[in-house]
Amino acid sequence: MSSRLSQLQKLIQESELDGYLVPTTDEHLNEYVPLHYRRLEALSGFNGSAGIAIVLREGRSQLFVDSRYHIQADAQSGEHFEIRKLGLAGVPDVVEWLAAQSTGCRLGVDPFTVSPRSWRRWSQALVSCQSELVPVLGNLVDQTGSIATPERVEPNLLPLSWTGRSTLEKLTELRDQLDKHQATHLLLTQLDEIAWLTNLRGKDVPCNPVFESYALISKTEAICFCHFPTSAELKSLTDWTFHSYEDYALTLKQLAEDASACVWLDPQGVTMGTLLLLQDQSAQVLEAESPVIMPRALKNEVELQRIRYAHRQAAVGKIQSLARLKQAQQNSEQVSEQQYAGWLRSYYERRPDFADLSFETIAGVGANAAIVHYSNPSATRILTDGEFLLVDSGIQCGGGTTDATRTMIWGEPDAEQQRCYTRVLQAHIRLARQVFPEGTNGAVLDGVTRSLLWNEGLDFGHGTGHGVGAFLGVHEGPQRISAFAGDVGFRSGMIISNEPGYYRTGWGGIRLENLYVVQPAAQHPKHPDGKEWLCFDTLTLIPFERKLVCEELLTEDEWNWLQHYHKRVWEEISPLLNEDGEKEYLQQACDWSQWLQAAA
Repeated sequence: MSSRLSQLQKLIQESELDGYLVPTTDEHLNEYVPLHYRRLEALSGFNGSAGIAIVLREGRSQLFVDSRYHIQADAQSGEHFEIRKLGLAGVPDVVEWLAAQSTGCRLGVDPFTVSPRSWRRWSQALVSCQSELVPVLGNLVDQTGSIATPERVEPNLLPLSWTGRSTLEKLTELRDQLDKHQATHLLLTQLDEIAWLTNLRGKDVPCNPVFESYALISKTEAICFCHFPTSAELKSLTDWTFHSYEDYALTLKQLAEDASACVWLDPQGVTMGTLLLLQDQSAQVLEAESPVIMPRALKNEVELQRIRYAHRQAAVGKIQSLARLKQAQQNSEQVSEQQYAGWLRSYYERRPDFADLSFETIAGVGANAAIVHYSNPSATRILTDGEFLLVDSGIQCGGGTTDATRTMIWGEPDAEQQRCYTRVLQAHIRLARQVFPEGTNGAVLDGVTRSLLWNEGLDFGHGTGHGVGAFLGVHEGPQRISAFAGDVGFRSGMIISNEPGYYRTGWGGIRLENLYVVQPAAQHPKHPDGKEWLCFDTLTLIPFERKLVCEELLTEDEWNWLQHYHKRVWEEISPLLNEDGEKEYLQQACDWSQWLQAAA
């Protein structure tokens, strides 16, 4: 790492720059990037999904990370980087830090790794101190040595029984949007958008069934630039024309020379490099939100059927692993984080239609449970009496994508662990039970979820919920639940996670996550303004850790919700369990009514 950093600083000097920005994102602005584009990790050792490094020619380089990665960045990159922990008092964000630099600085960045929106914010900050953001074509990190060899597999076409809609139907709707916006072409570079639109899935990005590609759609043609343009599978898709991935830049330059062309692109969904290919030419550019975003977010009935199927399969795998964990505890076995993560994956892999994990499993014991995205389970960190085990995992399976988090205890909990767990569980239940009018945004629901925790002096640094794709990315917009999610109203058919938590450095962490689908609240009284009332229907079917719950803190409504939830878990999942001891484990984990009677 230090060698590559030194090489980059030499290249910065040779390029007559004062610094160079390295984001986690790649040429498609992926959150999760292919191995051969993991430039920030190769440079700094930091393998989180969001971060920006500013490597300086002279002085200590900077690494900006949000609260999910404060502890992780310290451990992985603190030796060579100043860790800027965003969200803490007095810590400047990237824009503020750039604006505070001395005059006359020249900071470079590969324009094919940042969006126009980010580019403009950074550039404006530098202009304010009479400095300059310089586009550097040919990524400087790549010039320090190969990161990884690309491993690509031909994409495959999903059946209509999984997608519910043909690619022609989707293209027809997009072309209507082209007419409405008076655009001649729509340009897409985000891989999940292209995968959804083509109904194709690939394996170019670990845990994400997408393929490296660009798409250019006009009223008469749909072109996909990819690595397997002559594949028989792709040629069968007659609504599309497939060109080589390397033809993208030249085709765009040719289009830019057409004075009659108006190219629609999303300034948050394409790179500045793509925009530069179009700028200063004859073609017009229309910057507006991608018309793929909302149709992709609103799952159709076929997609929801496949998603529910995937969640049942994921629940079986998780419950089997927890039954195995309980058996290990009864047998006084030593179990490491890595060993448990391996058990979990092996159970997942046995499920029908399993394709991959939806992200690398988080399995953190004790203090490691406080690292929000702790994604490298240790072979030497052993579960110990009185410590939490936080497990966040999911799968790509049968047309659906899952994501669920449970926090367990090895041995017996103390009163403080029970109190904190119960408060987080109550926050989860509060959101799960919430009814709200259509158009309610995520900031409102975020406050609803956190209010009980705030009153107890508890909080968590990440968002409360994120959207999830249909056999696509485990993080998908535009919907989300956070203090900053004020622009998108919830609609029926959206999928959202519900994952409040609490984390304390050195003590551990708690996160309780289910996925839910937004649906009409049919039994609710009529809204005075005639709006539709909405509610959440459960997708995740995994028991909560009963012995971590302090029963005296729960209200009657909360008890009723827990009993109903666990009754559903038992009814839907128990018929899928066959191995010795698994049904017995689930029965005990789901029998909250008996526990309530004993407590009374």
